[in-house]
Amino acid sequence: MKISNFDRNFMPLYLTAIVMVALCFANDLKAEDIEEVVVVAQQVETTEADALTSTTIVESILPEFTWTAGGSGAFQGYNERGAQTVHTTVYKNGIPANTPGSAWYDFGHEIVSGQNVKVISGANGVMYGSGSIAGTVLIEDTIERSITSKLGSNSERYISVAPTSWFQYTDYTTEQQARNDNTEIDTYENQSAKIIADVGDFTLIMSATDYAYDYDNCYTAGWSQSNDCLQDGEKSTVSIRNEYFTIGRTEDKAEYYTEGVSTYQNESSRDYFRAGDTVDLSNLLQVTYGVDGSKDQYNEHEQDNYGAFLSVNAEFALKYNFGIRVGNADQNALRLGVESGNFFLNVGTSFRRPNLYEVHGDSWVSANEDLLPEEGTGYEVGYGAISLFMYDFEEAIEYASGYTTTTIIAPATYDADGNLLTEEVTEDVYTPAAYYNTGSYSTQGFRFANTWGPVSLMLKVNDTDQVRIPEYVAVISWEQNYNGVDYKIKYAGQFDRTPGQYDFLPEGQEFLDDLKKLNVYVGKKFSSGINLNFTIENATDQEVEVLPGYSSQGREYRLALTYTW
Repeated sequence: MKISNFDRNFMPLYLTAIVMVALCFANDLKAEDIEEVVVVAQQVETTEADALTSTTIVESILPEFTWTAGGSGAFQGYNERGAQTVHTTVYKNGIPANTPGSAWYDFGHEIVSGQNVKVISGANGVMYGSGSIAGTVLIEDTIERSITSKLGSNSERYISVAPTSWFQYTDYTTEQQARNDNTEIDTYENQSAKIIADVGDFTLIMSATDYAYDYDNCYTAGWSQSNDCLQDGEKSTVSIRNEYFTIGRTEDKAEYYTEGVSTYQNESSRDYFRAGDTVDLSNLLQVTYGVDGSKDQYNEHEQDNYGAFLSVNAEFALKYNFGIRVGNADQNALRLGVESGNFFLNVGTSFRRPNLYEVHGDSWVSANEDLLPEEGTGYEVGYGAISLFMYDFEEAIEYASGYTTTTIIAPATYDADGNLLTEEVTEDVYTPAAYYNTGSYSTQGFRFANTWGPVSLMLKVNDTDQVRIPEYVAVISWEQNYNGVDYKIKYAGQFDRTPGQYDFLPEGQEFLDDLKKLNVYVGKKFSSGINLNFTIENATDQEVEVLPGYSSQGREYRLALTYTW
């Protein structure tokens, strides 16, 4: 599908926006942009996703991010500090944007086009709802009148046009070899549009993405494998809000084709509202309170989630924060933060209700309506650039692939001379893939991040039971300006990745191959509003298997040009 089909594909989105506008004029509320609550003792990282040096937002917010298994368009998840991707909540333009069915957020389809991103670390995120114990990512769309064009290796083509300050269109295409067991070239296409407009006392923000991703190794209707696979999907969000009130809708649709035949499809949506206020009771005491709720739909299944929250910031000798959230289905959370100078400490609890996909499955994953929720506690203590963290989960929810068990119904019989009389009778019983509760687990580690002039350094240690999470991470970068030209060199490495169930290592090898990447950036800003940037990604041409069957790309080149007026 092309962008010209947006009017038809996203008509429900437009109708929702019209209803929201009507609600706006029915309420005389203060006209200010919403401000997320910034609480005591949290590490907050803010960045501006730069289309000149990165393709997807996750590359901007995770400096150690190296490769995506399957290349552009494949799933990219945010799993900071050794936790699962479902333990991070993503808000886009004020509304939760994790897929309503699976609770994942796929950054692989979030093409950079001028977003501001705020990352709230660890247990600080529990005030943002169920499943945010590993942090919260806040994405805010922005539009600056500009034209950006980018060409690169693997037939990469990117163009973004914002003729006004309220509308922007972006088109991205690339071709690459998705798997390492064939030479087939796979294409990824992504077209997106966004609108940011003032409507009375409110701000209306609409974002819609249409994508198509060729990939390999899917199953046909006869359960044979094929490399002619296609995922055709649509993602959209619409929100309208001011300082006190937010209402919005998220939609996510995906249809999968094998050899041109539709094999299955998923469709999910979320209607969301949030209302609240912040009151300064004194110079030393601030109270934030409110309610929020959502109706999630995944195919024919529905789930309601709602709650009330209270956050108190106080300063008496030290800075304190106390937060409480009470929700339906026992989705409750507590948070305590303390801060003094560079020292900070926080602890928070989290409750993650099994999502609709985990409970009901789909064509390939069996339902499990007896799943128990995940409950956990997160701790974080630090001083300046150094922090220690630990998460304890009382009950994990894990995916288990399908398997076949062979049962002997009747053993073989033999006569006195050992001659076979009757053959053994067996029965093969197939247990389909499903999500199960797997008991408790913990993850803990260390993080250091600091900048000295032109040099930045980040070090991480992750001690976790989760597979394929690197135990050691290092990122070092240097950037400087000489004679009006910007230079930057960045090295990122992920070391000692624990293998998963389907990772087969050579004899004597304990960990998966390390992921290492060296990038070089050269850029020039001209007074006329032109910005020119050249990138060499993976300059040392490292090629490593990221997941079974999927290797990293080799050296890539990219030239980007933007004009702003």
